[in-house]
Parts: sequence; C-alpha cells; structure tokens
Amino acid sequence: MSAEPRLARVAAAIADPTRARVLARLLDGRLHTAGELATHAGVSAATMSAHLKLLVDEGLARVRPQGRHRYFGLADGDVAHALEALLRVADGRDAGPASDLRRWQKPEMRGLRHARSCYGHLAGELGVRWREALLAKGWVTAAPDGRYELSDTGRDALAELTPHGFAETGRLLYDCVDWSERRDHFAGPLAVAWLASLVDKGWMRRVAESRELTLTPIGKRWLEGWSRGGGK
Repeated sequence: MSAEPRLARVAAAIADPTRARVLARLLDGRLHTAGELATHAGVSAATMSAHLKLLVDEGLARVRPQGRHRYFGLADGDVAHALEALLRVADGRDAGPASDLRRWQKPEMRGLRHARSCYGHLAGELGVRWREALLAKGWVTAAPDGRYELSDTGRDALAELTPHGFAETGRLLYDCVDWSERRDHFAGPLAVAWLASLVDKGWMRRVAESRELTLTPIGKRWLEGWSRGGGK
C-alpha cells in the first residue's frame, strides 16, 4: 500500500473544528500562547497541547520558546494564503453576488470587511484601498515580470511612514486576493511593516479575540484622507 499522500494529512489537520478555530485565530499574524488558544477554542490545556503538536508536526504552525512560555503562530505566508483561499471557498458555498453581499453587510461582519489583519498585513476595504492608492500615487510600480517595485518617491515616503523600517530584499509586496472584497490587497514585508506602524502610532486598534481592526479618530482623519489621494 502506498504511503498516505501529504495533502491528505494536511487536509485532515485543518479539518478538525478545534484546529480550524486555532488556525483562523493565528491568521491575525500574531503569536499566541497555548493557554490563550485553549481559551479561544474552548478546550482544556492538555487538549490544546495535542492539537498544537500536530499542527507544528504537519508544518502548519511554528513555535517560539521565550523564557517560560511558548508562543505559536502560523508556519509562514504560504500557510496563511492557503487558509485564506479555503475561507473564500467556504464562503462561496451558497455562491452568488447577492448572497455574498448580504453576508458581508450583516452587522457582525461589517467591521471585518472594513479592516482586518491577514497574517500581519492590512486586508478588507482599507487594504484594497491602500494598494490602489500606492499604485495611483506612483509610489509602487508593477514590473514586467509581475513583481512590484518602489519608486524613489515611494521609498522615501514609506520609509518615513514605517519608522521600524523594512528590508528591501526579495518580494517587498505581492498580491493577495482579499477574502471579502474579491480584489487584491498587498501582502509582503512592506505591508506587514505598514500595519505594524499604524498600530504602533495608535492609528489602528486591534479588536480582542478577532482579526478585526478599527481606525482611531486620529487614524481615520489621516488614513482615509490619504487613501483617497490626499496626504503626502
């Protein structure tokens, strides 16, 4: 008998409801303790420990020891994008533009649609608008090979807006299909640095136990004006 296909093992790891809740939680791009994840999923610490071991063994999650604690996150961006794709498939089970629009107009979904984290970068309506604004300003240009490059103006402006900096190696930005908008937002190291900067500045605030992000009053005045074409 041939060995079990790797895809089948990974699919089985994701399919368990508790592990699916954990993976969806880790899509916020942050690291969480086993205790936090156990509380979120509503299971015991021992049960969560077994689930996390399987996720790490299958390459879906990673663990980072620090002092007496162990923090868990998604293994990498490929896992995050695969999960986002599965969410889009699951979301389309009763497909059709009308049903999809109704779902995202529900009060409990409007915040997630407006702005949320997607493995550390900005997604939702604001994420799509940020991508469009960067291209419209000429700060980012599409290269013939499908990559995105920073213009000199964009490099200077974004360096100022992301004080922690970003390493200009590999793909700084790349497209990620937005789960709710069905259009692209930007992923990549620069997109992660941008969201981290917004949170550090107090312009965006994370909603507890959710991937949802909210604009603070000062953030709304600055960011929404900027994404419409204003700002620097």
